[in-house]
Amino acid sequence: MYDYNSYSTLSQNYNNSFRRNQTNNTSSSLINKINNISQNNKIKGSNFFGSNYDRNVLNVDSQFTTLNPTNYFNQNFSQKQTKYSSPYLKDSNISKSQIYLAKNSDYKMNDYYNNQREKNYFSSITKDNENKNNNTNNSNFDQIANQITTSKIGLQNLGNTCYMNTTLQILIHTVNFIHRFYQEQNRVETRTPISKKLYELILQFIKTSYALSPKEFKTTFSQRHRQFSGNDQCDTQEFCRILLEDMNYELNEVKNKSEYKELSTDGKTKKQCDKEFDILFKSRENSIIIDTFYGQIINIFTCKCNYETYSFQKVLDLPLLLPDGDKPISLNKLLDEYFEGDSIQFSSKCKKCGKKTEHKKEIRISQPSNVLILSFQRINERTQKKNVSEIKFSEKLSLKKYVDSDCGFYNESQYELFGIIFHKGKINFGHYFTYIKIDERDWYEFNDSKVTYIGREINTTSSSVYALFYQKKS
Repeated sequence: MYDYNSYSTLSQNYNNSFRRNQTNNTSSSLINKINNISQNNKIKGSNFFGSNYDRNVLNVDSQFTTLNPTNYFNQNFSQKQTKYSSPYLKDSNISKSQIYLAKNSDYKMNDYYNNQREKNYFSSITKDNENKNNNTNNSNFDQIANQITTSKIGLQNLGNTCYMNTTLQILIHTVNFIHRFYQEQNRVETRTPISKKLYELILQFIKTSYALSPKEFKTTFSQRHRQFSGNDQCDTQEFCRILLEDMNYELNEVKNKSEYKELSTDGKTKKQCDKEFDILFKSRENSIIIDTFYGQIINIFTCKCNYETYSFQKVLDLPLLLPDGDKPISLNKLLDEYFEGDSIQFSSKCKKCGKKTEHKKEIRISQPSNVLILSFQRINERTQKKNVSEIKFSEKLSLKKYVDSDCGFYNESQYELFGIIFHKGKINFGHYFTYIKIDERDWYEFNDSKVTYIGREINTTSSSVYALFYQKKS
């Protein structure tokens, strides 16, 4: 939970520039140059000009900035363009996308040659290729994203890396995240190393039926976070939070951050304050991670004279404390306790009555997240013991009683379970695995390399459940 007092594809589209006609009137000099390259490298056109070429071309169109001013990243990145790299083109200045166009005789180019030189022509094509056009490629993106999110491929255990495998499997099967992450592939390039490695791993899920090795991803991630570099058992909740924070940092769409400002609540309704905080926050931090996983909560402080003040937070997950003594408890009871009111003594005077009085504090959800992460605090850091309380949960969850009715999102509070992370064993000698619901219908167990079909129903009472992942119902 992060408390901010201050808010903290390549599309194959040419914008209808050319008319589709069967013609062989293409540039002979360019074709000869291409053919020479192909012959020198002894490759066939069908192998080189594959239909999947567009997924390998990356471009850069924004700067990336940090989520937290105290973050460990201090680099200032500058804009630059990433050129396509291919062993077949190492001695040529022609890009693969340009070659594809030149070899494709469906596009009539003579009209353009009448006015401009070849070089300028291909420069304009490259520029057009870098523009996103979701209208023409959404169906293709959705088809590939569906292949990824319905895949049943395991991940190899590299040595106590079950904590990593479970989180990665959850992310890979989070439908709305993968659909947008794949569409925004142009943001995933050399300046976003962790997101790039995750993207490369995700693409492998549509190319194989065997368990994949996440070694390259782990190596890149461990270079930034040394606590994950060895073979020690690590906490999957900690890994998940750090990974999503890193990706938010890398994929932040805000190029030029505005200055920090304090949110003034004087004379404003809760709905006005809630909306203003969201705008201020996203003027500095805005990414698919924020849009998918972060929700917004409101803290309401009520004086004895009934005067209310508010503060707001963006939250990644809801950490739920378990009862002492390993007693069985329901998820609804844990949520009740999390949102239960409390009393707090204000050090400043009330703006209405002018007294330093005890205020009642309430926590409510003002903007429910699209994906809700509920993490259970089973590990006692002080005693180094694991709480094995049995938790009863359900596949359908309503947060309506915890949503503030004045903020405008009261009816957006229905969720459906799609992922569960379990931890069995002791703190230092345990094992993580996950259940994931595929196609909103069938449950599968992902246990490192092994994937097992469970059925359409699961046991919803467990002393091993470690985190729950719910998708908001549209």
